[in-house]
Amino acid sequence: MQNNRKYRVRVRQLINICKDTARKIKKYNVDEFEIFTASSVDNEIEIFKSKIETLSFSDSIGIGIRIFKDKSVGYAYTTVLGDNSIEDCIKKAVSNSEITGKEEYNYLPVEEEYAHKRKLISDELLFRENLLDYRIEDKVAMAKKLEDLTRSKDKRITDIENVAYQDSIYETAILNSAGFCDNYKKTTCLIYVNAISKEGNDTSTGDYFGCGRSPDDIDLNHVASKAADRSVSILGGKKIKSDRVSLLLDPAVSAQFLSVIADGITADSVQKKKSVFEGKIGEKIFSADINIFDDGTLPEGLSSKPFDGEGVIKGRTCVFNKGYLKTYLYNTFTARKDKTLSTGNAVRASYRSTPEVGISNFYIEPSKDGFNELLGHMKDGFYVIDIIGMHSGVNHVSGQISVGAKGLWIKNSKPENPVKEVTIATDILNFCKSIEKVGSDFAFFPLSGYVGSPSLLVRDVTISGK
Repeated sequence: MQNNRKYRVRVRQLINICKDTARKIKKYNVDEFEIFTASSVDNEIEIFKSKIETLSFSDSIGIGIRIFKDKSVGYAYTTVLGDNSIEDCIKKAVSNSEITGKEEYNYLPVEEEYAHKRKLISDELLFRENLLDYRIEDKVAMAKKLEDLTRSKDKRITDIENVAYQDSIYETAILNSAGFCDNYKKTTCLIYVNAISKEGNDTSTGDYFGCGRSPDDIDLNHVASKAADRSVSILGGKKIKSDRVSLLLDPAVSAQFLSVIADGITADSVQKKKSVFEGKIGEKIFSADINIFDDGTLPEGLSSKPFDGEGVIKGRTCVFNKGYLKTYLYNTFTARKDKTLSTGNAVRASYRSTPEVGISNFYIEPSKDGFNELLGHMKDGFYVIDIIGMHSGVNHVSGQISVGAKGLWIKNSKPENPVKEVTIATDILNFCKSIEKVGSDFAFFPLSGYVGSPSLLVRDVTISGK
């Protein structure tokens, strides 16, 4: 967006592409069709030692076509939007529908299958016009300012590993032969910093981020302070003895554990027998009375939108109520397999892919207990500030989790010494059972969706040290 003010909203263009494509498809002998169009304009900036290391801009637009014929689905997409290219894309989708497998659940969603009936969020909440006021020079200056601010927070901050800024204007429209035709547009931006600190011969790193609909939503001073604190607080960290201990998880850590739970409650994972939550609807998974929601309509939620990747209305789904598993998250196809309703959780990476199942804004409901109250309740244990290797350290089929961790050892509810090179070993179900208290210091994090959590107090977890 080097010339942001030249950008023009493309929703009308996307709808016209859908309608023109629909007229072309009607010449073919198909049962149903869906046309998905999307446009994305993105900036990425990386700063190193106050100089621009990376500056990239992308502007993409494309169309994806799903053809339904005799219970088979064919898909094709193109980024070339001329008449001939779209005609070729239709032919490929039709041809693909003739060779893919048949499934009785392969047909378009209809309103009777929606769990949520009323559209609750609009472009006014999702799209910030003032993002267009920021020139590329303004964004570079913002990233450089964050680097300087972070460095200034503590004399032990010796370097900044990297600062990254990115923003996006995303627009989409969906039209299908069942009568659905709608669109939305949204803006997002994110800035990230990773600080390096040094004391004596010991070096530590700590990172943090800020995000919102536009740069106006980001408090650079807060991001800098958090990154610096997370870095210097671990200086001098040492291994501790292996034991079973209480853990107090920082929100940035508890959100990562929550993202593992989120992966396990998507209906696709359950139906493919890749989840420890298979067959556990109605069971009490958490000992504590924990409530967890997936809400695609939060005004501040960066994964909010009025409808999902196949046009199903989004809403607020209670996944866990007072610790009990109430539902999985569904798109239309997986909902039909379980003879239930779609929760509006069809996700698409872009026009290049068909709808899958994923989270939107997935979060634990906070309590009224502040961080110090959780600290006082724990008394002795390990305050985990950061974890390493969550993606590689989780077996979603068995539920086993093994991740590196660093933080502070707590004695009599006060920090005693920094801790490094510790491994946390547990499994998803035991982890859920072991959560004793939920804090009030709630924050969202961009983790394959938008995952929100406060601090969590977890009892009797195995840690491996020296």
